[in-house]
Amino acid sequence: MVKDSGVITRLEQVLGKEQVLTSEDSKAYYTKGFRVGGGNALAVAIPQTLMQLWQVLQACVACDTIILMQAANTGVTGGSTPDGADYDREVVIVSTRRLKGVQVIDQARQVLAFPGSTLTELEKALLPHGKEPHSVIGSSCIGASVIGGVCNNSGGSLIRRGPAFTEKSLFARINADGSLQLVNHLGIELGSTPEEMIANLESQQFTTGTAPDWEGKIWADDYAAILRNVDADTPTRYNGNVQYLHDSSGSAGKIAVFAVRLSTFDASDRTRTFYIGTNDETELVALRRYLLEGLSELPLQAEYIHRDAFDLTVRYAKHMYWAINRFGPEALPQLMANKAKWDIRVKNLKVLPANFVDKVLQFANNVTPKGVAPRILDYRERFEHHLMIKAEARHADELQRLLDTFFSDRSGQYFACDAREERDAFLVRFGVGGCTISYCDYKGINTDQRLIAFDVALRRNDTEWRIKLPQALQDQVLEDSCCGHFFCFVNHQDYILKPGVDALAFKHDVLEYLDRRGAKYPAEHNVGHLYHASCEHESHMRQLDPTNSCNPGIGKTSKKKFWQ
Repeated sequence: MVKDSGVITRLEQVLGKEQVLTSEDSKAYYTKGFRVGGGNALAVAIPQTLMQLWQVLQACVACDTIILMQAANTGVTGGSTPDGADYDREVVIVSTRRLKGVQVIDQARQVLAFPGSTLTELEKALLPHGKEPHSVIGSSCIGASVIGGVCNNSGGSLIRRGPAFTEKSLFARINADGSLQLVNHLGIELGSTPEEMIANLESQQFTTGTAPDWEGKIWADDYAAILRNVDADTPTRYNGNVQYLHDSSGSAGKIAVFAVRLSTFDASDRTRTFYIGTNDETELVALRRYLLEGLSELPLQAEYIHRDAFDLTVRYAKHMYWAINRFGPEALPQLMANKAKWDIRVKNLKVLPANFVDKVLQFANNVTPKGVAPRILDYRERFEHHLMIKAEARHADELQRLLDTFFSDRSGQYFACDAREERDAFLVRFGVGGCTISYCDYKGINTDQRLIAFDVALRRNDTEWRIKLPQALQDQVLEDSCCGHFFCFVNHQDYILKPGVDALAFKHDVLEYLDRRGAKYPAEHNVGHLYHASCEHESHMRQLDPTNSCNPGIGKTSKKKFWQ
């Protein structure tokens, strides 16, 4: 790492010393990925306003530092943290966690979301209007940011809405000549200078619907039709799909996004969930085709859990779904931050194991009840494959008739959930995302070395769902977890490898297998530092960031200035 060029002094002049973190302990929460990854950074800057964000960017550009934009740091591919220590310039992480704000506009048909606004915050802002955002489960529970989802083309579990996408945003970019520019593509007139734009946006001094480019895509409104084409030889959604690359959408941190304009959706007043179990994977694949072709209206969600993932979750991630149930999803980000602080304190004490906090959590998990409805636990005993389909109440009768017909001559079974069963089913489904991390933390396993995650978009006409490894590869696996957005055919597969396994060789062999199946990856978690960006995706990033000053190295691209 080269010496400080003076950027810390400039940042402290803008933010004050308390909001510029330079000690290793204070930076630790920001330099390590939620699941994998981490590296060195000279400083972490925490602006409190959009104007401060602009001034922080000006300071970084003036000092020729790398800018790494970070929202909630909940990504699972390490894309919002540094990657190692081999950058050719100083790295400054710009955390947008404090830049919260949601503006409900256009009679609640649309919203403007600021960099630090979370999905939970957006849900609450829309609740009085009978509306809901693009995503309402999963990532919302760990405080994921709205803009982070757009930048990553995140998918989510809501079947009809597709990946997070908009053509309308306000963002800063560094031009090829090194100048910093604030680009207003919101479709809202805000003024001519960056200072005017930011001030008018923050104070909501603007009129909607008057700009020439007010019309335009603010969500993937063609996704349901794409999903129903079950004979297509391509996936429904994946990162790098040129259909969903536009300005901030799919930008992967190559620009600094100040605001996005998104659509809202009518909230479902009543829902019904059906819990399905089978020991035959082909039954579920056939059911997916049968329902996508036969339903007059698509359900809200169709979420899959394999029995092994269920077991890991109720044993090692129970504290996660218990906390959501007890305190609500809005409390989880702070609980996670508190745990990170205690991890640092324990590490500095040097008289307790580094994973002492995790050992305490897992002791509690081990001696307390599973906290899952009995009928769901019974299905866990009887069936390998679990599927939860949630539909609006007014469409539930049609769905139930089709389920009755489908399972009349098959081995699988289903039941209609009561309120508790519906709640527990989706709490466990959310907990699956963290079960392998919790397992590794408890066992003292380095997730960068032995946790291999695959985020895969399968062909719409694929006849298989699971990733079926050759025995030689399966023998290298200690534990594995599979879940996914089943109707979208997006499979999330985690492998915890046995000690001594060559993780890179294992990953290479699995990706070769997925290539033979015509799958695309990653499906919705973005390339991060785990996947190679496609040619189309890299082209999008190069166009946005010609000097390669923002999040260089993302998608295994060059870390050097000007993409050398």
